[in-house]
Amino acid sequence: MSTVRPRMNRAWNERGARRLPTALVLSLLGLTTAVACRKPPPDELVYTGRGPGGAQPPGSGGLPPDTGGPQPSGSSGGGGAPPATSTGSGATGDATVASTTAATTGAGGGEPVGGDVCAPVPVDGGPFSKAKLLTAAADCALNRACEFEAQARALNDRASALARDPGEPNAAAARGAWLAAMRVWQEAEVFRFGPAASSTQPGGQDLRDQIYAWPLVSRCKIEEQIVSRAYAQPSFSSSLINARGLAAFEYLVFYGGADNACSQFSPINASGTWAALGAGDLARRKADYAAAAAADVLARAGALARAWAPEAGSFREKLTQAGRGSPVYPTEQDALNAVSDAMFYIEKELKDWKLGRPLGFTEDCATPTCPEALESRFAQASTAHLRANLSGFRRLFQGCGEGGEGVGFDDWLREVGSADLADRMLAALSGAEVAVDALDVPIEQALATDRARVEAVYNAVKALTDLLKTELVTTLNLELPRSSEGDND
Repeated sequence: MSTVRPRMNRAWNERGARRLPTALVLSLLGLTTAVACRKPPPDELVYTGRGPGGAQPPGSGGLPPDTGGPQPSGSSGGGGAPPATSTGSGATGDATVASTTAATTGAGGGEPVGGDVCAPVPVDGGPFSKAKLLTAAADCALNRACEFEAQARALNDRASALARDPGEPNAAAARGAWLAAMRVWQEAEVFRFGPAASSTQPGGQDLRDQIYAWPLVSRCKIEEQIVSRAYAQPSFSSSLINARGLAAFEYLVFYGGADNACSQFSPINASGTWAALGAGDLARRKADYAAAAAADVLARAGALARAWAPEAGSFREKLTQAGRGSPVYPTEQDALNAVSDAMFYIEKELKDWKLGRPLGFTEDCATPTCPEALESRFAQASTAHLRANLSGFRRLFQGCGEGGEGVGFDDWLREVGSADLADRMLAALSGAEVAVDALDVPIEQALATDRARVEAVYNAVKALTDLLKTELVTTLNLELPRSSEGDND
């Protein structure tokens, strides 16, 4: 079966005013030599860790690594071998008030929370209204932020234990904690409105990129900081995002090789400082770095959960009061556009970046496939991330309750007499989920051995996104996000 090469998403070129200087982009991506597969930076600007006005996100579940994170041991030997690579596979929200307060109180310490502490999103079974849709979206975003902070706290605990003893048992526990945290985070990725969004967006606080900057990740930059121990400096929490966050943590705990991805001209290779690191010292530095990264993630996770907390002045109030005095959304339609824009995560990031680039469907991949563009190669968790992204989309489109219960965009479609479109979109979503589940081997392997199955996932997701960016926005009189304007694939 022939495959039509989709056109590259041109959002980056269409936003000239927000484009980064080429030299800075190349530096961030660590491209010191020409490569076949190049990943343009995302639409968000590159932030260095400071919010508007230069203030650090305070974090409710932990402190930044320079004030409360685990301190590097400074040992130059021992601590065991580097960890081996592992394969990862009505209601107004009052019910979540106590749970979020419990999850976001205190600084550091305490047992990991989640599940029983972050109460399920209240389900409203009454007649549909746009105000109820915004309330449901806000409560779901609050719930995901609460659950992620709980997982970030557990990740911080495991990373601290690894820093104390960089042996395989603690490394395995850290890998498991990362996989659990990423499952929740990949659902939360779809809720990129409000505090998680770029500060160029209404209410944005840049928190998403501070937690997970993919695809802006530089392995070489991480390795240079392993040598320099920049992770132990007070300035680490305000350093470039391409060597911090959950993506950096993945490399540090899942990759056990002793090589590096820097060119021969990099100081760590030209001076021989990388080669001088023994296996024990490398393992210990990776563990210390992972602990610093986890502490930083926990601080950002706390800031995100607290930003959504259901209290006066929180972002939840700003969203639910759209058109009724909200300082962020003058009209209800403004808020609905912001929430619907977030659903396009599955069109750009999931379809185009996570699938299209590795498959060679974008113009920035000059070879038949670009496996280096896969999202989570070290943990081999890219398939699990796709599954969680679709789960997050379902929460927003259908409802955040168990089995898709609650108010969602499908209810809005039914309210305006477009039940057929709602059913077709739900069927397409189920088809995409089935296609992902059919990847019985990691996508990192399937790309090389069973490409047709990966293409089937791409095509199934495209069937959903085609409905999203054509019929849904037209039927509900929503605006296309700028990332999809002029995109004809």
